[in-house]
Amino acid sequence: MHKFIDFSKVAFWIGLVLLIYVFAILTNETGKNYSLRSKSDQLENQISQLQSQIEDLGYKVTYYKTDSYQERLAREKLGMQKPGESVVIVKKDPTVNVSATVSNTEQLNLRTNDQIENSKSHWQQWRDFLFSS
Repeated sequence: MHKFIDFSKVAFWIGLVLLIYVFAILTNETGKNYSLRSKSDQLENQISQLQSQIEDLGYKVTYYKTDSYQERLAREKLGMQKPGESVVIVKKDPTVNVSATVSNTEQLNLRTNDQIENSKSHWQQWRDFLFSS
């Protein structure tokens, strides 16, 4: 009574284990690939932002080298003037908060625009969205 080893069952189980192992490796590599691709996209966005900042700074440097900027700076910071010109200094009133006043009026304008949009019916809003320039 010898027991025979059924090689087909052993081969099946070995194949199944290998298949699961390969699937686990592929899943892991796919996850790594996805994370690397998202990081690459983030870095490309950062590069484009930095390039636009470099371009903007180049424009500023060019502007700062112009005579008109240097003249304006000399007038503002040093109080210099051209011959025959008179300088008037206007002091700010410390009790008035200009930025708060501006933001309050902007908020009022935004509220009125939102109220106008909300008062329109849906089909009017769609028509405005599709056909307005």
